[in-house]
Amino acid sequence: MDIGNLRCPECGKPMTPVACACVPCRLRLEGRFSVSILSQLPPEDQALIIAFVRSFGSIKKIQEILGVSYPTARTRIAGIVERLDLLMQAPEAREDEILTLLSQGDISFREAIERL
Repeated sequence: MDIGNLRCPECGKPMTPVACACVPCRLRLEGRFSVSILSQLPPEDQALIIAFVRSFGSIKKIQEILGVSYPTARTRIAGIVERLDLLMQAPEAREDEILTLLSQGDISFREAIERL
């Protein structure tokens, strides 16, 4: 299961991984884990990024792989860059929200540190 795009079925917000396990050792870790920004992209975008890196950043090679024109390949890559930019902005908004909760006394300092 790809947990990068896992959403709550109730509210639709991203879910946070909270447990990892080693089946052979029966070791289990619990806590708040993060997922990489790239894993939050759709699988087709992840595949294109892998192809782009493997072709040493050649848009011309991506054009050949996708079977599209150079401008179309470039537009596809630009779309991925925009989605990455949006994903990278999310933590700032989250930090502001946490600091607001702290200043209003809704959470403790310790809880704010854990969330950040």
